[in-house]
Amino acid sequence: MRAAAASALRRLPRVSIAVPPKLRRRLIVAVLLASALFALYRLWFRDSGFVAVQHVTVTGLTTKDAPQIRTALTAAAHDMSTLNMNQRALAQSVAGFPIVKDVVAQASFPHTLKIHVIEQEPVAVLSVAGERLLLAPDGSVLRDVATAHPLALIKSDGSVPQDMLTDRVALGSLHVAAAAPLALAGRITTIGHDKEGIVVHTRGGPRLLFGNDSRPFAKWAAAAAVLADPSSKGATYIDVRLPGRAVAGGLDTQTLAPLSSTGQDTSGQSNSGTTGASGASVDGGLPTADGQPSTGG
Repeated sequence: MRAAAASALRRLPRVSIAVPPKLRRRLIVAVLLASALFALYRLWFRDSGFVAVQHVTVTGLTTKDAPQIRTALTAAAHDMSTLNMNQRALAQSVAGFPIVKDVVAQASFPHTLKIHVIEQEPVAVLSVAGERLLLAPDGSVLRDVATAHPLALIKSDGSVPQDMLTDRVALGSLHVAAAAPLALAGRITTIGHDKEGIVVHTRGGPRLLFGNDSRPFAKWAAAAAVLADPSSKGATYIDVRLPGRAVAGGLDTQTLAPLSSTGQDTSGQSNSGTTGASGASVDGGLPTADGQPSTGG
């Protein structure tokens, strides 16, 4: 069988494409020229003085460290060209400044580099050993930074951090503060710990029981849903430790009636707790670790 197949292949007509010698020489010359130009670009031109960075503009800085940050970025940029920009090197040149979250650079041929600095936004105030320090979402301590709006206060019994918060208890509270939606972040007064774990105290509103800092975005979404539900008006706490079974408790039993799943009043009876859009069952107690309501208030 194999011999027959090989014999059949030998009988097939061979097709050959004849390339004129003159065209063949031109193709070879073109390939060699392209290779030479590419090598010249890679090995010399893209790092040459013809495209060296000479003009640097830095925007986005509001901190008191702006002059030092601008100097560091400019010095790093002058070692580059507009055809060979190294954004990682730019970021590393200001890595010692906690206020810098990110650096975005854009080259403009032949000699200009525009750098925009994205600063860290403080999300909480740390009260420790008689000092108050602004904290970024990652725990970085932001010094000489001003904020125009109130921030959540977090208390710590640890030592004063120099550059990065290391107190695990305070870090848990910080993670909760950093995940807060803008509409609710401004209402936070303090974030602390008690027997329910992490507790968020709000201005003119109920306490939010988070338990721990796991799934903070889901817990904030559950809290927002319950707060938006008219039936939660007057609640003294909202328990979002199980975000799928958020519970509002401590309600005025003389004015509230239980709600159906559609949010309509179904009876004239009163209840001491209700649920938000998350779909928790109506109950006045707090959910336990297994998700079942307890009998406590």
